[in-house]
Amino acid sequence: FERAIRTVPEIVTCWSIGGGIDYLLKVVTRDIDAYQRLVDSLLQRELGIDRYFTYIVTKAVKDSTVFPLEALANDSTRE
Repeated sequence: FERAIRTVPEIVTCWSIGGGIDYLLKVVTRDIDAYQRLVDSLLQRELGIDRYFTYIVTKAVKDSTVFPLEALANDSTRE
């Protein structure tokens, strides 16, 4: 699964997570039809996907790629 996911350009992020879900994917496609074709192609490849859930982003509230390193270095609670 992981090897196959690395080869799909529309999947821009893949996290392995704990809990009731094994992986969380961030997917970017032109439209919902392109997304569904991508999902169908992944299911046809028999990568071990038993079920999937889709959540559509309607608005980015915060989407930062910058980490607050200075704030972490100056964290007074770490003393």
